[in-house]
Amino acid sequence: MNAVPSLQLHSLGSALAQSLAHTGAPHLPLQQLSDHYAVGNEALRQALQLKLTSLLAGLQPQLRHRGGSWPKIPADVLALDMAFVESASQPFDLAWVEIQAFTSMLPTFHTLHLAQRQIHRLPPNWLPHDPLPHGSNWVEQLRPWVASHADTVLVEDRPRERSTWPDLNAARHWWQVDVHDWRDLLSANRRLRHPGSAREYRHVWNRLILSDLAPIDRLRAEATLMAADQMTWHSHPAWYERISKGSLAGQALQAHEACHWVEDCADDARGWPEPERWVAKAADGHSGSGLLLAPTTAELMELPRPRRWIVQRRFRQRPIGHHADTGQPLYGELRCMLGLDGNGPPWVMAWILRLSTDGIATLTGRKTVPGEGMTMLYFEQGNG
Repeated sequence: MNAVPSLQLHSLGSALAQSLAHTGAPHLPLQQLSDHYAVGNEALRQALQLKLTSLLAGLQPQLRHRGGSWPKIPADVLALDMAFVESASQPFDLAWVEIQAFTSMLPTFHTLHLAQRQIHRLPPNWLPHDPLPHGSNWVEQLRPWVASHADTVLVEDRPRERSTWPDLNAARHWWQVDVHDWRDLLSANRRLRHPGSAREYRHVWNRLILSDLAPIDRLRAEATLMAADQMTWHSHPAWYERISKGSLAGQALQAHEACHWVEDCADDARGWPEPERWVAKAADGHSGSGLLLAPTTAELMELPRPRRWIVQRRFRQRPIGHHADTGQPLYGELRCMLGLDGNGPPWVMAWILRLSTDGIATLTGRKTVPGEGMTMLYFEQGNG
């Protein structure tokens, strides 16, 4: 076995659009999907597992805390983002970018996985997720998390107006859930009810980020959701704010990825003499918002505090491959969707790889070029 973590990119050619159509799922925009996929070696899988294990151990005090005004509902999912960065001793190192207790892109992941399988025809034991129990399939394995009851509603803010609508629409297809704007739901009998259809729901698949709402809307949404206190949840909204980028501050991270609350960083007391060493991130930011890639000393001194912004050691991303046709370097950011189950060990729902030509994984609102977009990272799991 190669003891050095590595991965290889492979072209999907021009067949992806046709393969997506053959899945029978709703349309996915090709400009958000890469025309390459990746396979990783066993050393990379083990390195990722060690990184996950260490982070989860450090997060346990926060994951055990269930206080506040919301019901004591446990966190059931984590979205954990890592970048492939320069290393002096091996092809690349891994650095934490951000973490959230929030669900993300699982329906799109499944559609894309099925389409890619038609093209690359890897053996069945090459998977972009943890192994499945014998006789199970990925959709049914996730059902206890995302749609544990036949009466499940996916809640979002104006879902049909969002760039993520293709993902939400795929959720309807794969798990037969309803998708509704939070404004269209009422609390009744301590559950959520849709007046138009008179349907009463028992489980919520949450995609609503309360901090993105206007203050008055947030109060209304919280009142409705809190009153429905007999629901079960996937990705409860309270956990979005309990586990965030700020949760990386104070973790036992490696030097190249070190993170601090801005007011706790030793450079803050010294007036930030070398601002170029840092990147600043708002704890509640997402999708590229609340990010200062090249902060000045003045900007770092003026950041809101306490516990509002973190600073992270600036690292240099390393290309993980080149486009098969253009030869352009491709950078990668890896998202682990991790399912948390109080009755068993954490389960990797998805290894989602986002490729770019400039190291910026957020592709929303920009015109992509060949190679950029979402894809899968596959590992060999057991025997074929």
